[in-house]
Amino acid sequence: MRDLPIEIINAVVENVSSTTDLLQLRSLNWTYRDLVTPIAFGKIHVKNSIQSAQNCQQVIGAANLATHVREVVYDYRDGECFHFPQDNPGKYLFPLDELEVAELEEALIEAFCAIPALPSLEHVVANFWPSFVSQSGKEVRESPFWFTNRQLTVIHAIYNSMKTSRMKSLSLNNVVMMPASCYDFVSSLTNSPLSNLSLSVVPNADISAWSGSKDINGSLGALLPPSNVTLKSLVLRSPQGPYHSLTTQLSSLNYPSLESLMLENIVFDQTPSAVGIEEFVLRHKSSLRRLELRSCASYVGAPSFNARPWSSIWQRWAAELTGLRELVVDGDSGYVVLDAEWGYVTYKLISAMTVESDSSSLQMFHDVVMAAGKVIA
Repeated sequence: MRDLPIEIINAVVENVSSTTDLLQLRSLNWTYRDLVTPIAFGKIHVKNSIQSAQNCQQVIGAANLATHVREVVYDYRDGECFHFPQDNPGKYLFPLDELEVAELEEALIEAFCAIPALPSLEHVVANFWPSFVSQSGKEVRESPFWFTNRQLTVIHAIYNSMKTSRMKSLSLNNVVMMPASCYDFVSSLTNSPLSNLSLSVVPNADISAWSGSKDINGSLGALLPPSNVTLKSLVLRSPQGPYHSLTTQLSSLNYPSLESLMLENIVFDQTPSAVGIEEFVLRHKSSLRRLELRSCASYVGAPSFNARPWSSIWQRWAAELTGLRELVVDGDSGYVVLDAEWGYVTYKLISAMTVESDSSSLQMFHDVVMAAGKVIA
């Protein structure tokens, strides 16, 4: 194997995807070590366990390995769809050891607070699941309190690290939005390094059924960094159902360099205001070049149809978003009403006139953008 041309060895290394296999190759000799190290340690996967968090700290502490890390991914679960436990949330697969939970949180804090030591770090992805792996290797489900507390702990550590880190991109997935007061630490991030931020939240219905709390469903703006000229791309998603918060406060947020905005399953307020999504979009009309809406809805105030018509939104945006060059709308933008038992559900009593007005106004918006750039429908 020592006599193989370096080109063949390099080809072998580049076609190995398993981290375990890469580490085995790395141990063969110095040639393989030099070739494999940048690939094997380009992305660090941190599982939701004490041991994995400690392993991450060891990599960060080794300068010869840390220099290659470009991405840190927390608790990635291939192919798994997020859902809260369907049975009684007080029942766990195994008894919950509060001491072990505290040790896990401490290990995660130390790991994520250390990421500024990664000189080449570009992207951090944090996925949150209501369970963790115990030191015995068993999966343990968590109560709403422990799950949301750990989530806050990890997010706080990441935001604290951003003050001195070189990361450019952050993705937070399966976030249960808490009251804004829980995220006071965000306001201190006065010089955010992020150019790309993606926030994926748990929908209203799932949160209410699981936690039994009415204090959750916090503002999407609570985790957005203070106004800055660095942010260029923003994604706000609730992929598994509608998300609406009466406490949404976006009026203080302004990103002069924001070029791309994507919204999925976000519910617009029935009355436009400075704190809402509609005005947030318009506030960035001078820089926004790409706008994408997926299954967004307008809130209907019961008992009668008292909503912000999509036709009004489309017409206003068409008139003011003159710099837009790409528009993506999935065609499912509709209306929702708050049901006491089921949460936000589709409002079906929409008149044919409203449907036609919404459709024609969206087409007009398409035409305006098409004249300046391109439209994907």
